[in-house]
Amino acid sequence: MNRRIAAFAIATVAVLGLTACSGGASDDSASNSGDSAPAEEATTDQSVEEACGIVLPQLQEASSAAQDIDTSGATDPQTTVDQFNAVVDQFGAAADSVSNVEVKEATSAVHQDFVALGDVLSKVLIDQDLDAASDMGTITGDMTESATALQELCS
Repeated sequence: MNRRIAAFAIATVAVLGLTACSGGASDDSASNSGDSAPAEEATTDQSVEEACGIVLPQLQEASSAAQDIDTSGATDPQTTVDQFNAVVDQFGAAADSVSNVEVKEATSAVHQDFVALGDVLSKVLIDQDLDAASDMGTITGDMTESATALQELCS
């Protein structure tokens, strides 16, 4: 049972991660990110296009790494969770790598959804709390929403 839950979680991550990263930076950089956050003056120096050009390759790399997570059961559950958390850390690093407020917020939302999925994965695999898997539907919906928002911003 745990293998199926882990495989489902990782497959969800890979698909949604690829969805979040499939859009490319567009030529439309008419963003007013500086207007929404006057306290962060430095953000006006980086356009949405520039920020997406930085963050999308990092997210694509993290998505590729997610495909390498061992869900076969050949490794212990803690190793699977650790591998997943390494991917989640890459999403966090991607969010931290940009200064554009809009792109940073959108990437951070994707990262937080992956953190939530990692928490559920840990509860299910490590703590053997199968009831935690019931949160998967909500998390998947949140991930779809945040990935779509990032993709739309960067397309």
